[in-house]
This record gives sequence, C-alpha cells and structure tokens, in this order.
Amino acid sequence: MDEITAFVLYFLAFALIHSVLATDNAKERAEKILKRNFRFYRIIYNIISFITAVPTFYVWWISSSSTPVVYSFPEWSNPFLTLFKLLAIGLFGYALFQNDLLEFAGLKKKKIDSKPITDGVYRIVRHPQYTALIILLFSQNKMTVLDLTAALLVSFYCIIGAFIEEKRLVSSYGDRYRKYQEQVSMFIPVKWIIKRI
Repeated sequence: MDEITAFVLYFLAFALIHSVLATDNAKERAEKILKRNFRFYRIIYNIISFITAVPTFYVWWISSSSTPVVYSFPEWSNPFLTLFKLLAIGLFGYALFQNDLLEFAGLKKKKIDSKPITDGVYRIVRHPQYTALIILLFSQNKMTVLDLTAALLVSFYCIIGAFIEEKRLVSSYGDRYRKYQEQVSMFIPVKWIIKRI
C-alpha cells in the first residue's frame, strides 16, 4: 500500500469514528450505557479521537517528503508565508483562548444556560479555528502530493464539520444564532471587511 492510500484510509477511519461519536444518536446511546458516568463521555470521545488520529498523521509526517512536489513558493515569499502562518496561529490561539478549554477537553460539565461565542475573533469569522487550520495547511513553502491530499481532505472535513455544527447551533440557539450568521461570514471575513470599507 502506498503512502497516499494509507493516509486516505487512516484519515477516513478517523473521520468516520470522530463523526459518528459526535452525533446525538451516539451520545444518547452512550448516556443509556454509561448512566451517571456519562459526564466522562467528552473526555472518552477526545481520547478515542486522538488515538485514531495518530496513525493518520504519523503516515503524513514520515512519508510527505517521499512523494513528488506539486508546487513550491519562491524563496523571496518566505517572510510573507511566515507572517501568514503567524497570523493563522494567532487566530487559532485567540479562538482557543475564548473557549472554555476544560469544557472542550471534557474535564468540566457544559453549562446548561451557555450561549454561543460571538465576540472577539468570532466577530471576524464564525469558525476561526477552521479558517486558521486551512490557512496553515495551504501556506507551506513546499507542497508534496501527500501534503496536498492531506490539506484537501482535512479542509473538506473541517468545512463539512462546520456546516453540521451550525445546524446544531441553530437548533440550540434559534434566531439568536441565525442573526449572527447574517452578520458574520463563515470562513473568509468578507462581511467584516465590507463593514470597514
């Protein structure tokens, strides 16, 4: 099995497990099985996600340079790419900082009266972490066939995940979230830029 096929198969296995365990149906079944211990579901979900992601990214890490180069940016563009990457890391970090990390990790129970985050970096785009990740994936100095395959698959998965997440957010917050969708772009800050022109 070649590197590309191995990466795709591992990634699809990760994506399937990660997605299925995130569904309401899976959570309801887990709640029936775990009963009082259901409060640990999020941490179990994160551990399983990590374990299933490891083979995928290990193949990518060790095999990337053994596949042909698709494109590379000229050397003079390195400072711009570095700046672009730093901005993406800043965007990702700021978005992460705005979330309750203990709740995300499954170490703290989610508040029942919680509300969607719509301030800070979430005023620029609705999914800053996905935007930052996609920027980082495509701003590599050199892109091999495996890098491009990985970047496309991960980006596609993020985009699909964002649409599914938004359905859940609309279901939870109704008109409040719909109004936010009207005011803020999903990934590319078009609406934010237009407001400042």
